[in-house]
Amino acid sequence: MKRFKGCLGVFLIFFLGFVVGAILASGSIYVKVWELIEGGPEKVAEFTIQRLNDELKLDDLQKREFHRIADRTRLKLRTIRYASQPEVDAVLEASDSEVRAILNPKQKKKFEDVMKRFRESWRVEKPVEPGSESAELKVEPPPK
Repeated sequence: MKRFKGCLGVFLIFFLGFVVGAILASGSIYVKVWELIEGGPEKVAEFTIQRLNDELKLDDLQKREFHRIADRTRLKLRTIRYASQPEVDAVLEASDSEVRAILNPKQKKKFEDVMKRFRESWRVEKPVEPGSESAELKVEPPPK
């Protein structure tokens, strides 16, 4: 019986260690994903570029060329995003109104604060011509 209790104790210690580790890891993953979401498209692109650099083990020349390609691609995607932004805004505005209809006044205030933070992090950027090598962007405040 003592041997069984000892084995059970060791098993419980390892099991609890596993559970605590899983909780901490999931919390860490949650924080990382949330940082990417709140960081906006630039943060996601930066993370993706860094991850590919690490995975592919690029040399200096390849890194420079890779960044140039990534910057050009981001500019093209920004142009597409800017062109479709009015349609996206209309859909978001409609869903915003639907959500507000089901909230009480206190929740509406909190919802407004959350949405304001979200809009600030996912700002609307003015596009730069795809042929231009300039990575500088003009940023305008988010639409209300």
